[in-house]
Formats: sequence, structure tokens, C-alpha cells
Amino acid sequence: MDITELATAIGVSQPAVSQWEIGSTAPSRRKIARLAEILRVPITWIISDDEVLLQNVNNQAQSKTLASLPSDVPVYGIAVGGSEGDFRFNGQVVDYVRRPPGIANHRNVYALWILGESMSPWNKDGDLIYVSPAKPPIVGDHVVIQLQETADGEPGVAMVKLLIGKTPTQLKLRQYNPQREFALPLAKVKSVHKVLSLRDLLGT
Repeated sequence: MDITELATAIGVSQPAVSQWEIGSTAPSRRKIARLAEILRVPITWIISDDEVLLQNVNNQAQSKTLASLPSDVPVYGIAVGGSEGDFRFNGQVVDYVRRPPGIANHRNVYALWILGESMSPWNKDGDLIYVSPAKPPIVGDHVVIQLQETADGEPGVAMVKLLIGKTPTQLKLRQYNPQREFALPLAKVKSVHKVLSLRDLLGT
């Protein structure tokens, strides 16, 4: 079931579902109940502490329980940096989290906890994101960017932003809170990894 079919089945517009996906709006409790019914999953898979999670579901896994999903996606250790949610990888795996069905066969996927509110309302402080080094990011994707190592060999600063443009020499990025756009020279960039979307995680 793709996003258009899902929207039709719930009785809302496709943009409405897209807004749920990015966290700009949340479905009503009635819509959440309908969503759980359509996807044949418990409501608790979709909500937690009144926040919409919309994850761990796809057609091939409708009969699975959450407990049956493998907990093999590493959460990389990070250290809080600046006020805009930047951080540094410390090279350690601090936890493992469940692998959503849509990425069952993906290699090298990892997870991170969002730091700060710079990307709110798309994601808030403490939210979990899944990241793939293997999927090339395109304009419109959220990305994890790691900068080159510092002069003393320490890991470079990393950040989670929206990719809004790319030239041969720089990345153009956006953050949401406060709203700001800026350019980052590619010479300073060590890696750019795609943050997996709801569709990636659901396999739709």
C-alpha cells in the first residue's frame, strides 16, 4: 500500500499523510484507530505517550508482533555539542534498536537520538532516527552530515539537517528551529548519510 492508497483508505488527502510523516501535524485519535485497523497492527504500535510514531509496519509484516522484529540496528554513541543540535560521534555503540520491516535487508543502517530542538517539529529532542550510508541522499532528504576531523584528531562535528541544494563545491542546508538556511563547503564534509523516511521504514 503506497501513501496515496493509505490516504484514500483513511479518508484524508495525501498531503495530510505527508504532514504526519514529517511531524508537522498529528492525526486525530479516530484517524489513528483507522490507521491501525487498515495496517492490522495494535494502536500501541502507532502511538506512544500521545506522540505519533508511525513506524514498524508494512504489508509483509502485518502478522508480525513488535517483539518478533530483530533488535540489531546499532545506536551510535554521541556527545552533545552546540545549541543547534550538533554533536560528535564517539565511535561507540550505546544500544541496539528494532529493525523496521522496510529495512529488513539493508546493511550498515544505524540509528541516532535527535539532540536539541533545531529540527522540530520534524523531529524533537530525544526522538530516534534511522540512517543509511548506502542510500545516496537527494535534495529534499533529511541528512546526517559529519565534518572532517579537527586538527587534534578529534571527530568532526555532525549535524542533522534538510538537504535543499548541492553544487560541485557546497551543500545547501536548512534547519527548522530557528529557521535558517546556510551553505557548507564540501571540502569540510567527511560524509553525508540519508535519514530514512517513513516510507523507507515501512517498505512502501
